[in-house]
Amino acid sequence: MKKFKMVFLLLSVLFFLSLPSNIWAHGKEGHKSLKKEKKREHWAAPVEEIKRVNPVEKTLRSIQNGKKLFLNNCSGCHGLTARGDGPDAEFLEPTPTDLKAMAGHHSDGDQAWKITNGKDPMPAWGDMFSENQVWDIVNFIQSLKKNH
Repeated sequence: MKKFKMVFLLLSVLFFLSLPSNIWAHGKEGHKSLKKEKKREHWAAPVEEIKRVNPVEKTLRSIQNGKKLFLNNCSGCHGLTARGDGPDAEFLEPTPTDLKAMAGHHSDGDQAWKITNGKDPMPAWGDMFSENQVWDIVNFIQSLKKNH
């Protein structure tokens, strides 16, 4: 029995020593601050791309084409309503952006560049979609703007 207690004590000490140092330094708050550190950093396209003008008119047809492309290719991560809550979202870090909330807050050029080039974990869609298809998706996303 004495040997069991000694092994248990040794394993306990090893376990506590293996914890991240910020938990020791900050207690429970250390864990919370770790989550804050993982806060999504702002992702912006290069300035010249942000200023790029959308060559595809925002027609109902363009928006519908963009919606179809979005639902078939993007909704797994961004969700059916573009809220960043698709079935694959829980497995991604950082989690997908709530595009509905972002609609109207980023330029068309910024969004087109992000769709085309991607950023881990989001894939680059430039080889999958034509330039017009990218702009159709942008038109769909922008149509989600609350006051639209």
